[in-house]
Amino acid sequence: MLDKNGREYAKLSQLEPGDEIELDTGFTCHKAGMTYVRRDHNGLYFLCDEGHHYLNGQADNGEDLVGLYKL
Repeated sequence: MLDKNGREYAKLSQLEPGDEIELDTGFTCHKAGMTYVRRDHNGLYFLCDEGHHYLNGQADNGEDLVGLYKL
């Protein structure tokens, strides 16, 4: 899936712990910019102001991570 600028969102199935991702401005728990994917017993996430932001909750259609881009 592409954003309004034609940039492809990251896909959940293509991310692994340690991957760099870029967040857009739509997150209230983390400023826009680069961060890293992590994993625990609940799944993939990135650290945020509230602790953990799990990626599976961000996945539109179960795969495209709206607002996240793989670097």
